[in-house]
Amino acid sequence: MIRAFFWTTVFILGYWVLPILFVILIIRTLCWHLQNWQIREYRFDRMFSYLKTKEGIHNIFNLWFFRGICPRPKFTGRIFLIFILLVGLLLLALFYTKELLPLSLTIFLIERSLFLFVTMAVFLSKIPTFISREILFFRAQKITKKAQNIITIGIAGSFGKSSTKEILVHLLKSHKGEKNILFNPENQNTEIAIARLILKHKDFFIKKAQKTKYFIVEVGAYRRGEIAKVCKFIHPHCSILTGLNAQHIELFGSQKNIQRAKFEMAEATTQKVFFNADSPLLAEIFNDRAINATKIAISTEQVKIKSHIDRTNFKCYGQTFTLPWPGKFFVSNALLCIECVREIGIPLENIVNHLKTLKPLKRSLNIEQHSSGATCLIDTYSANPDGVLAAIEHLEKATGKKIFIGLPLRELGPTAETVHKKIFQKLKTIKAEVFWHKSDFAKLGHEICGKKFHDISSLERSLKSLKKEDMVLLEGKLPKDILKMVREN
Repeated sequence: MIRAFFWTTVFILGYWVLPILFVILIIRTLCWHLQNWQIREYRFDRMFSYLKTKEGIHNIFNLWFFRGICPRPKFTGRIFLIFILLVGLLLLALFYTKELLPLSLTIFLIERSLFLFVTMAVFLSKIPTFISREILFFRAQKITKKAQNIITIGIAGSFGKSSTKEILVHLLKSHKGEKNILFNPENQNTEIAIARLILKHKDFFIKKAQKTKYFIVEVGAYRRGEIAKVCKFIHPHCSILTGLNAQHIELFGSQKNIQRAKFEMAEATTQKVFFNADSPLLAEIFNDRAINATKIAISTEQVKIKSHIDRTNFKCYGQTFTLPWPGKFFVSNALLCIECVREIGIPLENIVNHLKTLKPLKRSLNIEQHSSGATCLIDTYSANPDGVLAAIEHLEKATGKKIFIGLPLRELGPTAETVHKKIFQKLKTIKAEVFWHKSDFAKLGHEICGKKFHDISSLERSLKSLKKEDMVLLEGKLPKDILKMVREN
């Protein structure tokens, strides 16, 4: 009786349960691959950069053990196309191997090779995607050519684009009215996102208006030529260049390529370019190359800045400005916007009043109060070398314990070790407790920070001992469970 029950159980497991479990694992693995490509915008250069990291290699070869119950890529036309192509490739693989290998072994090998099949599907999807993209750009260009009484302001740079856009949009809305301002929301700064925005708001461009309207465009890029392509259909009258560093240098190939790529915005501008003169790489390219637009250098050297935990005050143009954001590094972005709107014709007194009503940034040094009374600085929007170092500088203001929670910066190429060394040395200088997520550069962190460097597993215990005078900085795109841990402990 027991023996019969045992073999019956084995049969059920082998014939039904294990195959069903395997199918679930295949679906889970497939979803992870689709999500992984989607996060990297289906770009092979970004995927290659990811595969150079320990995390990337681990996930590719240990696909059943990645985080989460089931990854959920966003359903889009591109995802649907890739899925259809993938099904076709898998059916071809099954057809040509059915007589060579047992079906169960074939399915297992296909599951283990899903990364290659998905990669091929992504590559094949580039052809129809390229055609549809060119049609999209052509349609967007037709609309902007018909634009009437609109001033377009482009924003480019390695860092500070989104915060600069937030300040500029707020100042223009406060003075010119909300209906006269159009901008790309959040970090939707790719060429496709911008073209779709134009098509969605077609009436904004072609309808006649008595008042001048303003189109504010934050433009991102990973390669030379991408900003120039966007400029062909946005036609910037004015532009703002926020600063340059080694962000995405692995994709651009060199620092010179970054300089030339971001400078494409200045070259396409027809009237005035405002640039951060405190950025050596920006100043160098502006001194080296000529543009048709009038260049206006903006610097914080003559500005008196007083930084507080929850705001930043600065004096210039004979006025005292209050920027309701912590971190004096935002002053540079504010100055670029102030000079831009002054040129547009907004009185200085109005700018002073409008700036103090600016809403807090959601994910860039946003202040939250911990249950212990400690201050939490949420800087999880994005991470770049200058931004991280500036955030650490603000962390130094804490009178109590200083806690830094972060993870490796990506796509820094050969500068990666130097950049992380600077970050760890800065953290050591301010005597911060460092909790590091991921294994990349963890060894370097241990060498520099010593006993104050910890992996993320010991974070919860430290959070429970927080006091009112302590400060916690959450830096980079940290997982949701870490953010939840900080907020609930």
